[in-house]
Parts: sequence; structure tokens; C-alpha cells
Amino acid sequence: MAALTGLLAVSACDSAPSTSAPEQSGEDSSASSSGVPTTGDGVPAGLEEFYDQEIAWEDCDGGECGRLTVPIDYAAPADGSIELALLRVPAGDEGKRQGSLLVNPGGPGASGVEHARLGEGIVSEDVAAAYDIVGFDPRGVASSAPITCFDDAQMDEWLGSDPTPDTPEEETEAERLRQEFATDCEAAAPDLLGHVSTVEAARDMDVLRGALGEAKMDYLGRSYGTFLGTTYAQLFPERVDRLVLDGAIDPNLTGLELGLGQAEGFEQATRAYVRDCVNQGDCPLGDDVDAGMARITQFLNEVDENPLPVSGDTVTELTEGWALWGIIVAMYDESAWDILTESLERAFDGDG
Repeated sequence: MAALTGLLAVSACDSAPSTSAPEQSGEDSSASSSGVPTTGDGVPAGLEEFYDQEIAWEDCDGGECGRLTVPIDYAAPADGSIELALLRVPAGDEGKRQGSLLVNPGGPGASGVEHARLGEGIVSEDVAAAYDIVGFDPRGVASSAPITCFDDAQMDEWLGSDPTPDTPEEETEAERLRQEFATDCEAAAPDLLGHVSTVEAARDMDVLRGALGEAKMDYLGRSYGTFLGTTYAQLFPERVDRLVLDGAIDPNLTGLELGLGQAEGFEQATRAYVRDCVNQGDCPLGDDVDAGMARITQFLNEVDENPLPVSGDTVTELTEGWALWGIIVAMYDESAWDILTESLERAFDGDG
């Protein structure tokens, strides 16, 4: 699916995040093995008030909620701070408790709070009994000083926009949307926008470790969360205990290489979906996998030329962009495949 590959390649990060540690200043400090200057007790110089803070936990849906204060700029911690949203699911067996387990589901941009709220849905029963599961929304994400660039109507336009511009007019429109997005992001968060890197998120994790009172960090990261974990390990190798990386990202790959690799994964998942559809019989995509893949490509080309009408929604037509996202989302979870098949049937009959 050329259209699928193209969209995912351009929707990936433009380049792999740097894992080099920002320079820090401070007197009477010694350097850790990562090069970050620290005080005698191992706290990065100038950040003592952040590491020494106590989290005020309160009961909330799915566990205990709290807030963590971190500097916007680690090179100038006195210039401003933000609060990160936290959720802790206490260990199920206090007698077996071994400490805190930080979790991150990936993204970047996914909510660690919502991930931790799943509790035993993301770890085994034994792990849930032995560890406090702690999730955090990374800076700029969800409930942690979120950077909201577009309103709902603008996001609808963005998500429904043409993923395969093939005329000068479509290229111009795509560039207009990119520039509008960048401009609105800068206007929405002028102070924070330059400080939402993987390195800074990893440094936030170490502040959280300190505030939790853990000498070392246990961590479970998935997808992009594996890159966050390896960045943390590079910055604070002496602070790492158990580090579990699920679906690990190679930190040496460029953003384009990561995007192309993800596109190959979606291609495999889509072929698996089509195979399942064909095996069930009466599949609207045809009688074999290759025919099914070709039918999806044909359908995307059709709605690119002639979007389908949509009723009862703020979105009034099914464009190629929206159709592509509908397919992509279903590739994350096999339980959505039957819904996708029904949706494709209705779309083939003209119902967007």
C-alpha cells in the first residue's frame, strides 16, 4: 500500500531525538558517569528542590493521583517550572512490595497516566503485587502542561487532509497546513516548545525517581517508551535497576528509517487482517490477500478523487486521509478487525 507507506513515513519524526545530555552548571559538584554534574549525594547540582519534593497523593479513578514539579529548562531551573501528572497503582501485596515501577506506553505523546490506570492489564499479577505501578504524562502531553496547537476543527482538517498530494495545488495546501501547525504550536507554548525533548523527559523521570524515594529506577517502556528508557540509561546508568524494553527502537536509526520500519509493520498487519477477512468468507475485499490489498488501494484512490458523504458528525466527508486513519487504527488491535470490515462494506456502498 503505497499510500499507507507514504503517510506513515511523513508522519514519523523528522529525525531521531538526540540523547546527548544538556550542559549543567553548578559549584562544588562532581560529574556522574553520564557527565551530568551532581552533588555529593548524587542529585544533579542546582536541582535539589525538585528532587527533594514530596508528592501529595490523593485517591482518584484507578489509583492515586499526584503532581510532580520539574524545571522547564534544566540548564536554567530558576527560569520557570511545570507540573507533570502522575498516577500510582499501589502494590497489591504490601508484604511483597519491592518498590516503584515506572511505565510509559510510547507515542511519543501517549499518556502514561492512562497506561498505569490499566494496572494488571499491562503487567503480570505477580508484578502488580510486588510493585507500585507509576505512570506519568510526559511534558507537553495530556495533563502535563499540554501543548494544544489546533482546536478540534483544525485537527479535523489536519487528519482528513490529503496524505498523497500529487498536484502543485495539493502540495501547496499540504505545506500551508504544516506551516499553520508549526506557527500555532509556537504561539500556544512559546516557553515550553523548545523543551519537550526525549532527553528532558528522561531527566523528568529521574526527578520522579528521587521524589518517590527510590535509589534506583525500575522501568517498563513500550515502543517509543523504549527509546525514553535507553536515553535514561545513558544519562543515569548508575540509577538503573530493572529495565524492560518491549518493542525496542534502535536509537541509531534516523526518523525516516523509523517511519519506514513502522510502515512495513503496518503493511504486515494489514495483510494479516485481509487474510483473516478472506478466511472468514464473504469478505468485501475479495477472495485472496493480494486482491484484498489491491481493493484497499483502489478504495483509497477512489475517495482521494471523490470523498464520500458523512452524516451526523462534525466531519462531513470521508477523505483519503480519514479513510487511511480508519484502517491504521484497526491495525493496533485484532478486536477491531470486524468493525473495519463492516465499515469498509458500508463505504463501498457509498456511506462514508
